[in-house]
Amino acid sequence: MAASISTEREIMGLATQLRSIPENLRIFSLNMRSLYAENAIGTLSETDVEFNELRDDIRNDSLVYVKAVLPATTVFVRMIRSFFGEYKATEFDEWKKCLVDEIEEMKGYRQFCEVLLFMHEKVMKGLKKKEYQADKLVKKLAATSKEFEMKMEEMTEAASLKEKYAAILTFLPKVGPIAAAFFQLYGEYNRSSAVAHQREAGGLYGAASAVVNGTLIPALAAFLDVLRASSSFFSVQVNLLILCQEKGLDSQKEIDSAEDINREEPMETHHKVMRNWAGEIEANCDIFFAVLPNVRTDFEAIPEEGTDTNVVQAWLDETKREIQQMHREGQLTKLVQSKILDLKL
Repeated sequence: MAASISTEREIMGLATQLRSIPENLRIFSLNMRSLYAENAIGTLSETDVEFNELRDDIRNDSLVYVKAVLPATTVFVRMIRSFFGEYKATEFDEWKKCLVDEIEEMKGYRQFCEVLLFMHEKVMKGLKKKEYQADKLVKKLAATSKEFEMKMEEMTEAASLKEKYAAILTFLPKVGPIAAAFFQLYGEYNRSSAVAHQREAGGLYGAASAVVNGTLIPALAAFLDVLRASSSFFSVQVNLLILCQEKGLDSQKEIDSAEDINREEPMETHHKVMRNWAGEIEANCDIFFAVLPNVRTDFEAIPEEGTDTNVVQAWLDETKREIQQMHREGQLTKLVQSKILDLKL
């Protein structure tokens, strides 16, 4: 019973987190795209120069994400879907024969989640630095951005975090109609209200603050929660199945006694619960793949002219070295090696 409750609780947490991936990923990509909804501000003042520099720095973050992190994120979602699909396609007696391999596979998935979490945290660290710069810029334009600040206060009082995301994004120039349609699809925002708020107000300075502080960082932070939940899920399940083995549950031996049958119950319960949830997990992953083309379109809409082509490669090379330093030689799984360390731009 305890094993059943533990597995059910972990899967419920994972399913909830997976449902949030498509929304938060699209919010993240729309945020990045919104900063380039208008041309760069004419460099007539020190503040204009600072804004253009900030925007270009954030663009570098977006290029790093789409070229180095998003491919690994896609592998992660496909990995989760495949993992649960195996439970749906395999009967318990057949599954238990491969228990040793299953445990090793889970360990590999857990490590992949941890490495991908590290990559996301590194992107987040860069965005956090821009948060201070964005706040500083808006304060310099306190008078001209008064209307935007008033609107932001109203948004902060929104009934839910998603409504706040919707209000901020639909308020931004040009990107507003795309965001409004997206949130209407999820039933999170009233389109007529969104259209009414599509005004310049604080201009791109205010937009930069709204994007970096109001939605970009929270959206990425939500994805970190997904990865933490996934890592936790695989840790719990690995420990559960190893415990079953240590108590004498040899997956290869024939079950002859009532005592053995009772002992095997945690494994059978684990398989049954996983199988029952497989359909929902697969559906949540499929929504991610449905949103993915639009996410890529958002990133492709960001101009790359004038960018340093070495930025992404330098980030990836540094990240690979850090990952290898975190794990001793031979400890990295084939999955991490092939899908992250062997990644080429």
